[in-house]
Amino acid sequence: MTKHIKMLIVLLLILYQQLFSQIESQVRDDNPSLFKNQRIHHSVSKKLFKNQSHLLEFTTNIPDDSVLTATLFMKTDFMAYHQKFLLSGNHGLYRFTYNPENHPGNRLQYYFILETSRQIYGIPVDSSGNLNPVDKLLIDPVEYFKQQKRLNK
Repeated sequence: MTKHIKMLIVLLLILYQQLFSQIESQVRDDNPSLFKNQRIHHSVSKKLFKNQSHLLEFTTNIPDDSVLTATLFMKTDFMAYHQKFLLSGNHGLYRFTYNPENHPGNRLQYYFILETSRQIYGIPVDSSGNLNPVDKLLIDPVEYFKQQKRLNK
């Protein structure tokens, strides 16, 4: 074998090892938010449109009879403070319908708190495990779809 072929094989082995070590680090994510708050789950919507109502919801595997309170704290950029909304659950699903006529604004910020007799859970949390409210810009749907059309999506 020539020197170049040996170097190529060594280079391929190193790249192969690097690729699998990256995949392993992604699978073995030590982000505390993944472990500190596994009893309550929320998926943030990618787009929230202005002048449309939206469901803000979270799920939990805590039995309904163990939940003392489930609360949404929400504010828009037109409000000075977060407002508190008590939620009632149905088989672990807790929902709030955001209505822009009742709570107008250009930005929406919110987080959820769930209290049991033994513990209090909050979501979303950051990588340190601290409560980190969702902060979403309310998008003008007409402008959004014009932009998508220009981008051919």
